[in-house]
Amino acid sequence: YVVGHNLIKAHAEAWHLYNETYRAKQGGLISITINSDWAEPRNPHNQEDINAARRYLQFFLGWFAHPIFKNGDYNEVMKTRIRERSLAQGLSQSRLPEFTESEKQRIKGTYDYFGLNHYTTVLTYNVNYPAGVLSYDSDRGVASVTDRSWLNSGSFWLKVTPFGFRKLLRWIKKEYNNPPIYVTENGISERGALDFNDTWRTHYYRSYVNEALKAVVLDGVDLRGYTAWTLMDNFEWAVGFDERFGFYHVNFTDPNLPRRPKASARYYSQIINCNGFPDPATGPH
Repeated sequence: YVVGHNLIKAHAEAWHLYNETYRAKQGGLISITINSDWAEPRNPHNQEDINAARRYLQFFLGWFAHPIFKNGDYNEVMKTRIRERSLAQGLSQSRLPEFTESEKQRIKGTYDYFGLNHYTTVLTYNVNYPAGVLSYDSDRGVASVTDRSWLNSGSFWLKVTPFGFRKLLRWIKKEYNNPPIYVTENGISERGALDFNDTWRTHYYRSYVNEALKAVVLDGVDLRGYTAWTLMDNFEWAVGFDERFGFYHVNFTDPNLPRRPKASARYYSQIINCNGFPDPATGPH
């Protein structure tokens, strides 16, 4: 919480610096990207599960978005939960730091757009941790599972759930007063045997881009841009080269690092070229 607190304040300073010193000359846009899954209640008829889904989003995306895109302060869900658990643990104040009034004014509205990384959806339900457990998870009080019918990927956490993309975009529109949105990451991984005919990646992009299109056309979401993750295989956090997200395969055992397109690269290039979905009946365009 302390690190996140300082990150939000540092973000605000960077935004103000650009706004006051460079914007007039450069005409650029500056903001923050926040990564978030979408959360569905495990049982949509159970109020506890519905509440858990809300907490999941407010502790995940809302932690950073609420101060910047709403009022300069943390959301009430986080403030109440963390304060209550902190006091129950014998502390005199909340483990979630507080912004001063001047800091709130400094932070509020420090964005030109909403940057979003999104990959997958989870099913959430309530979990009551013992009072003595001090952690983000225990403060949130949410556990998550996935539906066994959802398609897998090369990453244990990433299930193919296109419907959640539209729902999250719509939620951001409603929660943060319809900001312009740029999707800065969206994609799917593979692991194991090499297969250049990655039909499942094509399926992922077709499905997710289609849900983004629905969000724009049917829900009125102000989506300005979309960036696939990623152009070519790279070093992927703690899993190194084992999980590959690229449209282009990279041979990391060859010192020249040769790149070769997967089938999904051709499909995605058609979407870009057509600014829409290729019609199989009329050819690539």
